[in-house]
Amino acid sequence: MVQTNYRFGKHLRLLYRLRIGRRWRWVSASAFPDGAAEEGFRGATQAAARRAGLRAVVRGTHLGAVFCTFPNDPRLVRLTALLREAHALARRMGGPGSQVRIVRYKPETTLVLQLVEPSGRCLSYAKIYRPARGETAGRLHASLARQLRPDDPHLRLPAPLACVAGGQMLLLEAIEGRRIGALQGREAEVGLERLGASLATFHSLEPPVEAPRFTRCDAACLTEAASVLARARPSLGAEAEALAGELVRRFEPPPDRPVCLHGDMHTGNGILAGSGVGLIDLDKVSLGPAAIDLGRLLCLLRYKRLGGLLTAADERARVASLLAGYAGRRPLPSSHALRWYAAAALLTEPAMQALRRLDPEAIARLDLLLAEARRFLEGHSDA
Repeated sequence: MVQTNYRFGKHLRLLYRLRIGRRWRWVSASAFPDGAAEEGFRGATQAAARRAGLRAVVRGTHLGAVFCTFPNDPRLVRLTALLREAHALARRMGGPGSQVRIVRYKPETTLVLQLVEPSGRCLSYAKIYRPARGETAGRLHASLARQLRPDDPHLRLPAPLACVAGGQMLLLEAIEGRRIGALQGREAEVGLERLGASLATFHSLEPPVEAPRFTRCDAACLTEAASVLARARPSLGAEAEALAGELVRRFEPPPDRPVCLHGDMHTGNGILAGSGVGLIDLDKVSLGPAAIDLGRLLCLLRYKRLGGLLTAADERARVASLLAGYAGRRPLPSSHALRWYAAAALLTEPAMQALRRLDPEAIARLDLLLAEARRFLEGHSDA
C-alpha cells in the first residue's frame, strides 16, 4: 500500500502498488458507507475504459468497496486518452524518445506528470484534474505569473504553457533547482531565508479573482478537527476540545487586509532556483492573513522536531532564517498571530493527516502535538 486517505466516518481511499504477472500495477480502492458501494461501483464502471487485460473495476461486495486498476479512475475520466496525449506532447516538445513520468497520483483528485526529453531534462509538468478544473487552475497560475517581472530576484512561479484536453490537463513550466525540504545544515537555513523572501513577495501579489477565502482555521473547522480527534483517540478528546475552544477564544482579527496566500505552504513546495525560490503547487491559493502561510511553516518545523528530524537548535535557526527573510521584504505579522496560526495548524494539519494516513507512529504522537499547540498558543514555545 502506498497511499491512504481516510476521512473519519466519511470515506476510505487506498492506493496499492501490486506485482501482477511481470508488471507493477496501481490499484485504487474506495470503501463506502453502508449501502453506497453499489452506486460507487456503477459510477466507476461507467467511467472505465474498455481494454483487454485486467478488469477495469471490481466490486468487493463483502468489504463495501470498489477497486479500480490504473488508469481507470471514477473522477479523473479519460485517463488513458490523456496519457496518450501527454506522450504526444512530450514528443512534440522534446523530439523522438521523449517520455512521460508519473510524479504523483492522488486517486479521484489529480495526476501529476513530468515530460522529459531523452537526456532526462524536464521539459514541463502536466497536471490532470477532474473535468474543466484545469481551466480554473490555468487562469489562477496565469494571473499570478504575469504579475512577476521575469528577473524578479526573490520569487519564481511556474507559468502555464497550455490547457488542453477540454480543460482537464494543464501544462506548466518546469522550475529547475533543489527542493528546500531536502537541504541540510547551513544550506537549509539559507534556503529558508530565501523562502521567507519569496513568500513575502508572493503575499504582495494581487490575489486572483478565483481565489477563495482560506477557511481551514475558522472556528467550525477547529471544532470539527477536535471532534474527529476525540472520536479517534477518546483519551485525548477533552484536551483537543479544550484547545479548539481556547483557539476560538483567543482569536484576534488581523488588522491588515487579506493577502494572496499559497494555501499549502511547506518546504517541499519551495525550489531553490538561483538566488530566489520557485513556489509550486498553487492549486490551494486563497485569501487570508499572511500569518497563515508562515504559521503553517512554523508548525511543520516543530513537527519535524517532534519526530526527531531536527534538534531544538536546528529548529530555532531555521525559524530565525525564515522570519528574517520574510521581514527583509515585508513586515512580519504580530508574534501573537504567528503563534495562533502555528497552534491552529498543528491541530488541523499534522494531527488530521496522521488520521487520514492511518499512520500509527504519528497517531501515537498526537498528545505531543496537542501539547505543542498549547505551548505555541500560550507563548511558551522556545522556537
